[in-house]
Amino acid sequence: MLGRAVRNEAVHLTLREMKDRFLAPHMLAIWVAAAGGATLAGPFGTYDLPILARSIYWLCAVGLAMVLSGLIISAAYDMPRLERLPAMARGIVGALVFSALYSILLVGFGGAFFSGDGFPSFPLMFAYVTPICISITVAIHLFHANQPAQVVAATGPPPFLKRLKPALGTKLIRLSMQDHYVEAVTDQGSQLVLMRFADALAEVDGIPGWRIHRSHWVAEAGLSGLKREAGKTIIITADAAELPVSRTYLPRLRDAGVIRRLS
Repeated sequence: MLGRAVRNEAVHLTLREMKDRFLAPHMLAIWVAAAGGATLAGPFGTYDLPILARSIYWLCAVGLAMVLSGLIISAAYDMPRLERLPAMARGIVGALVFSALYSILLVGFGGAFFSGDGFPSFPLMFAYVTPICISITVAIHLFHANQPAQVVAATGPPPFLKRLKPALGTKLIRLSMQDHYVEAVTDQGSQLVLMRFADALAEVDGIPGWRIHRSHWVAEAGLSGLKREAGKTIIITADAAELPVSRTYLPRLRDAGVIRRLS
């Protein structure tokens, strides 16, 4: 029963994370801008289509690429069979799988708009898509690799601890987002604090720890173990909570040796 509950929570959080990610204003802006640029340029012979049909085609094609690439490439980073490969290599494997599947879908989708032999075949489409996808994947990986992954300890008590009841002490285990509240858990208990999760993370800057999910942060001292269920990586904390690791943050934990240390 506990395993099923963890899986349900992980699925729910992952779906919510995907929805928030793809419906974020900057992602919508990228989608519209990319589709608009392709509509004006008309690659692959799409310029011969009426402007409305061309716009619909590229809105669908670009939207499909954004969602499908996010799912497939993230899954490759988290796939147990690829765990021994470097993070960049896992991303490239995901990019290749995406390129093949997306090319098939794009050629099939193009058949609904085109007649005759004007649209590229699968081999040609795959040759177009693959270098672009691999280049973007490598660039994103290099960008994330240069970002600081672990919180650096600072002098003085972190401001967030002043928000907690004195009875909870100062040994913070984890933070979790609960709607408009942040649940703070220490070795003495827990408390809900009304504030944004991003602000809470800024206020624990003096405590070494890891963000493992858009809704969860765990102190270094609060890491207890790790397990896998239904392809998901789950962190076990010092208070026996089981928290899903988002595919967004998993490569950083793996590259820093946290996953290996807890396994």
